[in-house]
Amino acid sequence: MKGKHLKGEERYLLNLLEGTKTRFVIPVYQRNYDWKIENCKQLFDDLEDVISEGVESHFFGSIVSKADGPDTRIVIDGQQRITTSYLLLLALVSKLREGAIASEDENLADMITEEYLIDKWHKSERKLKLKLIKDDQAAFEAIYSADAEKFIQDSNVTQNFIYFCGRIDKTKLTADQLRVAIERLMIIDIKLDKEDDAQRIFESLNSTGLDLNEGDKIRNFILMGLDAQMQEEYYERYWNEIEKNTGYDVSSFARDWLAAVRRKTPAIKKVYSVFKDYVKAGAFDTKVLLEELLKYSKHYKAINAADSGNHRLDAVLRRLILLDMSVMNPFTLNLFEYRRCGEISDQQVIEALKSVETYLFRRWVCKVPTNALNKVFETLHSEVLRGVKDGGSYPDVLNKVLLSKEGSGHFPDDAEFMQAFEERDFYRIAGYKYYLFDRLENGDSLERVNVVDNLRDESFSIEHIMPQTLSTSWQQDLGDDFAEIHARWMNSMANLTLTAYNSKYSNRRFVEKRDMENGFKQSGFRINGFVCQQEAWGEEQLKARNELMKRKFLELWPPIESDFEWGNDAYEEHALDDDFSFTGRQIAAYSFMGSRFTAKTWVDMICGVLSMVYELDPVVFHKFVPEGSDFPGRYFSRKESDYCFKVGEGIYFNPGSSTYVKIETLKIVFEAAGIDCSELLIELYKSKIGDPS
Repeated sequence: MKGKHLKGEERYLLNLLEGTKTRFVIPVYQRNYDWKIENCKQLFDDLEDVISEGVESHFFGSIVSKADGPDTRIVIDGQQRITTSYLLLLALVSKLREGAIASEDENLADMITEEYLIDKWHKSERKLKLKLIKDDQAAFEAIYSADAEKFIQDSNVTQNFIYFCGRIDKTKLTADQLRVAIERLMIIDIKLDKEDDAQRIFESLNSTGLDLNEGDKIRNFILMGLDAQMQEEYYERYWNEIEKNTGYDVSSFARDWLAAVRRKTPAIKKVYSVFKDYVKAGAFDTKVLLEELLKYSKHYKAINAADSGNHRLDAVLRRLILLDMSVMNPFTLNLFEYRRCGEISDQQVIEALKSVETYLFRRWVCKVPTNALNKVFETLHSEVLRGVKDGGSYPDVLNKVLLSKEGSGHFPDDAEFMQAFEERDFYRIAGYKYYLFDRLENGDSLERVNVVDNLRDESFSIEHIMPQTLSTSWQQDLGDDFAEIHARWMNSMANLTLTAYNSKYSNRRFVEKRDMENGFKQSGFRINGFVCQQEAWGEEQLKARNELMKRKFLELWPPIESDFEWGNDAYEEHALDDDFSFTGRQIAAYSFMGSRFTAKTWVDMICGVLSMVYELDPVVFHKFVPEGSDFPGRYFSRKESDYCFKVGEGIYFNPGSSTYVKIETLKIVFEAAGIDCSELLIELYKSKIGDPS
C-alpha cells in the first residue's frame, strides 16, 4: 500500500449508477449518513444553476469504491454524495408519480427506478441497489415503500428526502430539465484493486488536507464562468492584485471581508459557501464584485502593513499589529472604507483606534477572555454609525459603545485595570513583550528606540532588576523578608526593565548592574530613569517604582470618556451566546443567518427562529419531542393545541415561558443542530422597559 498512487476516471455520476446489476454497499466502519439540509440545498441550487447558466458539467467530488464480487462495490469514500444522489432520484420518482412535476416522457419514473434505483431481477427481497448501514437502511427502505406512516422522522435520510420533495414542488424546472442537470454531475471514479487495503485508504483519504483552500474555491467561482479572454483580463486586473495585497492568503481576507459586510464571521471551512451565498443573494456583477474585493484588499494591505499614508496613523497601526489583534480586521476594514469615502478625518481615525488599543490592552492585562471579541468587532462599526447618524462624532460614539459593553465584552475600568496590574506576571507574556516594552519606552515620542527589532534579535533583553535567583549577597541586601519580597515582586512591572548587556551578568549586585558598561546608567532607556538614580534595590524602591509604573500605565492606556447620549429609539445588538442578560429588555428585531426580521415580542422571535431551524434540520426536533420532562423537551409536543406554535410538520412549541427560558431553549436547539449561536443577533432597545412576552 505504501506509495500507492490512486488513479481516477472522470465520468458522469449517473454513468456510475446505471446498469441493472451494479450495487453499492456502505461498509459498517463508516459513519451514519450525516448530510444536512444545507448540504442538500447547495446541491439543488447548483442543479438549478446548471440549467439556468447552460453549464455542461458540474463537479460533484470523488467516489472511491472497491469490487466485492462481480456486481457489488464497497463505497470507501463518497457515501454522503452517493446516498444523497439516490435520495434525489427517489424524490424525483415520487413527485413524477404524484404528478407534481411534468415530463414529456410518461415512463420517466419507471426508467429512473429500474435503471438506477433497483435490480428487480435480483433473487433476494432487497431490490434496492444501495445498501446503507443499519439505521440508515431502515429509513431508506421506508422511503422506497412510499408509505409515509413508516417514515423514520429522526433520520437525516428521511428529512433530506422530504426536503428534495419540497424543492421539486417549488422548482421552475421540469422533470426533464432536472434529469438533465443530474446527468451533468461529474465525479472522479476511483476503483481500488482487490489487494488494496480499503481501511487504510479510507483513513488516508480522510486525514490528508489536499483539498483546495477557500480562496482557491472563491477564485474558481468568480472566474470559471467567464470566457477565456475575460478570465485572463480579470485575473490580471483584479485577482492577481487581490492576492498580492493579501499576502496570498485570500482565504483569511475573504473571511474578514465577509465579517465586515455581513457583520458575522464565517467558520474558516465555510468561507467559500458563505461567500457564494452572499454573492448570489446580492446578484453581484462579476466586475463590480472584483472591484469591491480589490478595494477592500487595498485596505487590508494598508492595515496589516501599517501603510496608510499618514505616519501618525501608521504608528497606531504598528502597535495594533504587535498586539496581534487580527480579530479587529472586520472593524478596521469598514473604518478604512469609511475613511476612503471622506466620511471621517485621519485624526478621528487615530482617536478611534487609540480607544480600541486601550480597550484591547486593558482587557489583556485583566485577562478578560477573548472569545467575545469577534462579536464586538463584527458589529462595532455599524453600532457607531447609528450614533453618528444621530449627530455624534465617530470617536465619541465609539467610546460610548465600548463603555456600554457588558460581560465578557466589557471595558475594564481603572479599578479593575490597576488591580490586575498589581497581580499580573509581566515577564511570561510571550509576544506581548514587544508591544509592552516598546510602548513603555517610546510612548508617543517621535524620537524612538527600536525596541522591537532589538528584542527580536536579542540585542536587547527584558531584565529582572532583582534577579530571578537570589544570590547570598542579594538575600542580605533585601533583608530578613527576602523570600517574601522576591515572591511578591520578581515578575512584577516594578522589577522589570530593558537592558543591552549580556544576561549572564544579571545576578550581579544592584550597584554593579547599575554602573557596569551598558548598565542602567549607560543604557539611555527612558524606562530606566528611576532605576539608575537608586543606591539600592529593595522593597522600598520596588514600591516606589510600582507607583510610577501604575501612573505610566494610566497615562498610556487612559480611561475613555464620552459625552454622547443615545436617542429614545436607539438599540443595541447582542449575539445569542453573548455574556449578557436579555431579561427585562425589549426586543426590536433579530437577524438569523444574515436575514433580518422585526419583532414586537420575544414570542415573535423564538417562534420565527425555531421555524427556520426546523427547515435546516428537522431531525433535531424529532429527537427533542419524545415524552418526558427534560429541558427543553417539556416545551415541545407532537400534539396541536391552542397555546402552542407549529414549528414544522408534527412539531409544536409552547412559548409560554420567561425570556431566560426562551434564550436557553434556543441555545440548546442550536447546539443540537450544529448551528453557531452567533448566527442569531438580537437587537434590543437601549432602554429597559420590561419583558413584553
